Amino acid sequence: MQVRNILAACGLAVVAASPSTQTQEALYVCVDGTSTLTINIGITICDAAPTEALQRRLDEDYLHLRPGALVMEVTDGSVARVAGLQSGDVIYRVGGINVGNQDETSAHLERIQDTADTVVNFLRDGRPYLVRVRKP
Repeated sequence: MQVRNILAACGLAVVAASPSTQTQEALYVCVDGTSTLTINIGITICDAAPTEALQRRLDEDYLHLRPGALVMEVTDGSVARVAGLQSGDVIYRVGGINVGNQDETSAHLERIQDTADTVVNFLRDGRPYLVRVRKP
């Protein structure tokens, strides 16, 4: 905070970069040879595999390594887009249940209903986030 105040006093602006602009290399990719699944909330997923870039940066940048499903595509106007999911996110928990691959993720996401929010935990650029999802 002091550094920010000193910079401001000198007429310099402090701009924090968003997480999506900090990562140059992909931290997760699709597992070789796996198919993709399109889920009814408007996302296409595959089994997530960590990259060498993630392995290098785990300790240095305090990133997380979790099994899960990599979001490859998010349909415009979909439930997933409205909830805030993005391409590159790795879903690792749905409704409080850990998911380790695309099949488990799909099975739990297909159960999302319109009567209550379902919490979806995911990694974005190696950092944990969550969104609440409800079908319209």
